[in-house]
Order: sequence, then structure tokens, then C-alpha cells
Amino acid sequence: NNNNTINADTNVNTTNDAAEPSMRWDHGCQFFRADTDQFKLLVKDWMTKGLVQEWKGNFMSSPSASPSRDFFGLPSLPPFYVGADGMQSIPKGILHHILTQKQDTNEDDGHPQLNLFTGTRVAQLERDEESKRWKLFGTSGTSAFHDTPEKIVQQSNDKIPLGAMEGYDGIILTDVSSSFGKWHRASAGVPESFASKVRERVGSRVPLFTAMIAFETESGIPFDAATFDNGNIWFASKSNAKPGMEDNSRTMKECWTLVSTPEYAMDKIEETPMQDPVTGDFIPQSKDYLTTVPGPDLIKAFCNDLTSKDGILGDNALSLVDIPKVVHVDAQRWGSAMPSHRHLDDTSQTRKVLSGVAYDSGRSPLAPTKLEECSRGNGQSFLMDDNLMLFQAGDMMSNHTPGFESAAISGSDAARCLWKKLSN
Repeated sequence: NNNNTINADTNVNTTNDAAEPSMRWDHGCQFFRADTDQFKLLVKDWMTKGLVQEWKGNFMSSPSASPSRDFFGLPSLPPFYVGADGMQSIPKGILHHILTQKQDTNEDDGHPQLNLFTGTRVAQLERDEESKRWKLFGTSGTSAFHDTPEKIVQQSNDKIPLGAMEGYDGIILTDVSSSFGKWHRASAGVPESFASKVRERVGSRVPLFTAMIAFETESGIPFDAATFDNGNIWFASKSNAKPGMEDNSRTMKECWTLVSTPEYAMDKIEETPMQDPVTGDFIPQSKDYLTTVPGPDLIKAFCNDLTSKDGILGDNALSLVDIPKVVHVDAQRWGSAMPSHRHLDDTSQTRKVLSGVAYDSGRSPLAPTKLEECSRGNGQSFLMDDNLMLFQAGDMMSNHTPGFESAAISGSDAARCLWKKLSN
């Protein structure tokens, strides 16, 4: 087929509050590493194109934090990289570069066309058994959102064809949740013969919550990002300190993203599951729940650590009265934030199965990125079915250390493999 379809939803997210354009957050991936030779070359190209910058700041960690509890090597193992205008600017910039390059040629050179669908979730894959091609159907608007009530989604039948109606020769899936059953909001109707292999390859996953907050005035917190040794909060970063996200205007609020520990997230998912135990329906994350439970919990853990002499600042702990008022709070549940480390299996003491999904909070160093020993998979960084021409990519499939770099290597390898197959 001479068309490529890209669904632009991504786990690399930047929030710019519509009502308050002076508040910005990276509410998903906070930064990334480049430790492997393969990914270093790619990052070098992105930097040349102005898509990525190295993040140099005042970074800290709790004195008691061990390497196994680090947050992707911060602060001790730089360099760290961020999008030049928030993390979401990386995929947007790559797509813009491809589209601009195509337009500049001003002719059909025989190369594949790129169709981009934003604000759309792939809801169904259907294969024509005669042509052996896949047709994609999507849903948009409120039905595509994770926080839309299930009754509203079920009432909607707005699944629209995506791209060329003659179908596609191959499909690369990147959201591991697309292989969940129909009960899950992200399900894409992936054939069970492939979906079961995806779930087996994943093993267990690590959930996280993030809270996005804004202080009324400058806080005086003496770091730009930090890793905590704390039961509830794992990491915190100041948006205003990231390259491309600074705003020196007087209207800019001081914005922070707080990342929970896996242990905290597992406890909350157990308390408030993602699937109704009676009806089996998907339970969306509601704004009311997020802003009254995980949001305040993470704010409290952050402030308590900053003001305790046993916390990250030690004898230089802040006074609670000196911490400004929080004027904005939002939160996000990441049920499949990243895979658990590959050495953890179903005998792990930190593993829990909740609503049929295996989670594991077991810790190991997340830096540097390297190959991990794994009994699952065949050594490839992605999963594929030659007969169905289905590929699953992402760090959930890779044998590298979990994280952005692992996901990028997996996606690159899968794309290269698909291109080779279509070119033969």
C-alpha cells in the first residue's frame, strides 16, 4: 500500500492548560537518556534539527536513595535530554519535518504518503482475508478520551475509517493496552492470537500517577528536579527549569510535575480498580477522583519531604509557611507506565495481579540503558507475526532497560523490519 497512517496519540505528553496559557507541564515522560550507540546517533540528528536539547539544571536526590531507587539516573548519571518545547514537541517536530520535506518536493516521487490523525484513537482493526490487508477504524471526540464515562462511550457509534479504504499491508502497534480485551478503553480489537503473545511478552507492568501543580508565587525550592526516597513520591521536576519551557513573564506560574512511586500507584489501583468487578466495564479515571486523592496525596508527600529534616533538604529543610499556595492541581493515572524489569517473573514478591493485570513494583537501576536478561522473547526488541503482518513495539516489548530510549529503539527496529518486508 502507498499510504502510511499515524495515530498521533503518544505517551510523551505536554499539557498547556487552555484556561491558563501560562501554566505548562510534561505530565508523562519527564526526560530521556541516550546511552546506546544506536540511540545516540538518532538523538544527535534530533538536536541538529532543533527538536531536542540537553537539560542541565540543579538536580538532587534524597541522601538515602540507592541506585535501585533512582529515576532514570537523575542526578548522578547525566546527560539528560528533553524536547525543545516540551516532550510532545519531539514527535510533533519529527512529523512536521517529514510533512514539510514532502511538500518541498512538490511532486509524487513514489514514496509513501503520510496521513496524520490527531485526537483520534484506533478502536478497531479488521483484516480482509482475501487481500490480506488491514482496515483501521477510529473514534474521536469525547469517546476517545480515557476519562469519558463508559455509558457515553457505549452510546457512541462514531467509528470512522482511517486512511486508505483498500487497507494497509502492515500495522505497527505501540500502545500495549491496545491488546487488552474489549473492556479496556484502549482496546483496538487486536486478534487474540497476537494479543495473547503481547501479554505474555509484557509479563508485568509498572503503574504510576503524576500530579501537575502550580504555585501562586515562586516557591524557593532549591532544585529543578529531584529523586526522592519516599513511600509516595518518586520524582519531581519544575517545568520552568526545562529548556524551551521557561517563561520569564510575570504571569508564568511555577509549575511542577510530581511522579508517584510504583508502590503508591499499585495501592491506589487496588483500592480503585480500572475494571468493574461486577459488570466488567472499564472504569475511567475521573477528574474528581484524580484531584481529590492522588493529586493531594502527592502534594502532601512533596511538601512533607521538603519541610522535614529527614527529607531531601536535610538541615536546610524549608518551613511549611514559606511554601506558596497551590493554585492548580491535576493528575493522571498511567496504568501501563512502563514494563517491570525483565528479571521479575510470576514468583516475584513485589508482584500483584489486579483485575487480571499483573503489576510489579520491584526496583532495579534504570540507568544506564542496557540489555537485560530475559527469558521471554527471541532477542528482538519488538514482537511480530509474519502471517498477520502485525508488529508490537515499545519498551514493553524490548529487552533493554525500561524507558524512552528502550521504546525508541524498539520502534526504530520494528519500522526498519516492516520497511524491509514491504520492499522485497
